[in-house]
Amino acid sequence: GKPMLRDTINVLPFEYVKLRFCGSEPAIMYTHCHVAAHQAAGLAVTFVVAPDVMQRTQTIPEELTQMCLRQGLKASGNAIGNHGLDFTGLSPIPVEAPPRKAN
Repeated sequence: GKPMLRDTINVLPFEYVKLRFCGSEPAIMYTHCHVAAHQAAGLAVTFVVAPDVMQRTQTIPEELTQMCLRQGLKASGNAIGNHGLDFTGLSPIPVEAPPRKAN
């Protein structure tokens, strides 16, 4: 049979999609391609709804903060490590993750 296409967006090589939706509750939602090799290549996205509300109402466990710092990642702020709704410096397209530091 034919694969289900509901709630599916086909993205061709070297292309990207901009999605716009209205989130009703603060949330972090991870969406990904179901083909493992594609997912490993970066065909995944994280939607962050109401980051300003989450920053005021939730805390990150200290062990997760330390895990970020050990990898040379920013452990505070928004998706780019800035504060509030300042996303200056955030790439508009996916970028390769920096190499991990050896333990």
